[in-house]
Amino acid sequence: MHKNWRVLGKLMAFLVLAAGMVASACGQGEGVIEVIVPPEGGGGEGGGDAGTDGGEEEDAGPSSSNCDFSCDGECVPLHPGDSSYPVLVWIGPNDGSGPPCPNNAPVEQFVWFTDLVIPPKKCGPCSCGPSDGTCSLPETITAHAAPCTPPEDTAATATNPPDAWDGTCAADNTIAAGLSCGPETPCVQSVTVGPLAKQDIGCTVIDATGATTAAPPSPSWGRVARVCEGSAFGKCEPDEHCAPKPPADFRQCVYLSGVHACPPDKYTEAFVVYEGFADKRTCTACTCGAPEGTSCHADISIFADAACTVSPLIVSAWSEGTTCHDVASKGRALGAKTAAPPVYQRGSCAPAGGEVEGDVALAGPRTLCCVA
Repeated sequence: MHKNWRVLGKLMAFLVLAAGMVASACGQGEGVIEVIVPPEGGGGEGGGDAGTDGGEEEDAGPSSSNCDFSCDGECVPLHPGDSSYPVLVWIGPNDGSGPPCPNNAPVEQFVWFTDLVIPPKKCGPCSCGPSDGTCSLPETITAHAAPCTPPEDTAATATNPPDAWDGTCAADNTIAAGLSCGPETPCVQSVTVGPLAKQDIGCTVIDATGATTAAPPSPSWGRVARVCEGSAFGKCEPDEHCAPKPPADFRQCVYLSGVHACPPDKYTEAFVVYEGFADKRTCTACTCGAPEGTSCHADISIFADAACTVSPLIVSAWSEGTTCHDVASKGRALGAKTAAPPVYQRGSCAPAGGEVEGDVALAGPRTLCCVA
């Protein structure tokens, strides 16, 4: 608010000074314009003092032909098309070193910018922790009447654990010792264990976007255009304006909204400037692909008795398929079973994301057309 009053006062002082200059040019003393009004009724019959005798011309005072109405600023070309009236513009580095508006154009009408410097935006890196998952014990355990790997037509006898088996001692589906599946063909010569069920849950996303110790620099303007408005008085050629004369480093310009080509003569030097910008760049979210390299495994003990105490046969199982184990004592009993808790072998996930998307949008374009 205070700044606006100071600028307004400065402009009014300038207008008063300009009026004084015009008055002085017309010979009216020290900057005062004197208005001469004939006496009421003067010049007619009975109208008082009729002036000089015998047709002598009276002194009419200073002639209007003595007034000098030449432009007290600078005569510049008419503004073309829909452009503004002439203004004074300073264009220079946006480092605070530029001059203020000059005394003959004291009103800072606009401040626009150009040459936007856009530092790269950093995203990521994205990474993934090891995978998590669960394992379930096998649903099938089968005895074959042949060593591993038994032919397809080999007799098979199931000794499956109970549904949703938790690995505790279970005496389901036992096979008695010496069970025969043909002449001199014991039913228990090898044991095939079905695969463990594996459920991959996924990997934990490690998002390092923006985790740097210092925030990256924002875009900034390289140059600034200070648009100053003022007034000048006097007469120019019909195709010209009387405008304030630009001091050093200022230019006579007109401006248009948007981006335009400048006319081929007069205001020929073009500068595209902007009101501001909007940084619309963002980082895509970090994600993790499907787990790879995971597996489950467990050790299973098959006892000869129903109490899980006698002569255990220890076999292994995993999630990548069935496993087959030869039985050293062919025809042995397959009684109750136990299983150690299955172990999930963690894998890895391929990271993705953490990419820059969007751009920096320039706002409020203006075209300055200046006298070259």
